[in-house]
Amino acid sequence: MTINLYGPTDSCQSLANMQPPQQLWIVGYRNSAKTNQLIGMGLAPGTAIEVLQMVAGNLVVRIGETRIGLNQNIAEQILVSDQPLTAPENVMGDPANMEQTAPLTLKDFQLHQTGKVKGFAATDTPDLRAYKKKLLAMGLTPGTEFTVTHIAPLGDPVEIKVRGFRLSLRQAEAALLIVQEVQE
Repeated sequence: MTINLYGPTDSCQSLANMQPPQQLWIVGYRNSAKTNQLIGMGLAPGTAIEVLQMVAGNLVVRIGETRIGLNQNIAEQILVSDQPLTAPENVMGDPANMEQTAPLTLKDFQLHQTGKVKGFAATDTPDLRAYKKKLLAMGLTPGTEFTVTHIAPLGDPVEIKVRGFRLSLRQAEAALLIVQEVQE
């Protein structure tokens, strides 16, 4: 069994063992095969969730204003804690690649610089979580390479070439994208 943890291990348990009502934070997964599916659903490490209801082992949880139904098998894969993640663990992505200093974000990149997506900064607001989902849907998944192709005169927005298309991001949005530089 593979366990991927992104936060404190002393108080983590399976989401399937939690009783409503309870405020929890996602700290990792038991099975890395489901990681991308869970992240796509908004169940990323660092995300605050509230257990609303349990019926026959199935859970209803709330993430911001969104409610999600989870069957018992999926809930068993999600590891949660009663404490929020603290920096630098509060970043979604591969913990082996995370540095102990402030993470490098897309807004820190210069023109023609190439990078690779490591993850996304943890967010507590529904708007930023929704935006993070949109970035994932547009192909900015961990491990994806990109090149900065244009930066507006005042620095906002920044344009990147990713997966063969060009994408413009505002500075506030670029600050959510945790990246690493790729040497050509």
